Amino acid sequence: MAEIVVKRWSADHFTLRAEKSRAGKCAQGGTGACGRDAEFTIVYPTGESIATCPDHLITYVRTRINDDER
Repeated sequence: MAEIVVKRWSADHFTLRAEKSRAGKCAQGGTGACGRDAEFTIVYPTGESIATCPDHLITYVRTRINDDER
């Protein structure tokens, strides 16, 4: 079973290096990939956090569930 940690977005979730995430923009797909505002923070299994918009959150959840079923 995939364990997924999601929080309401907050700049406090990110290091200074995570400029896009700290600025409240979706950081999924790297720099410039998504210009939408972040509404959530995903905490990866490695403990790293990333800001995400609702659409990319859904994509992440689907991917994790599909990977878990293999």
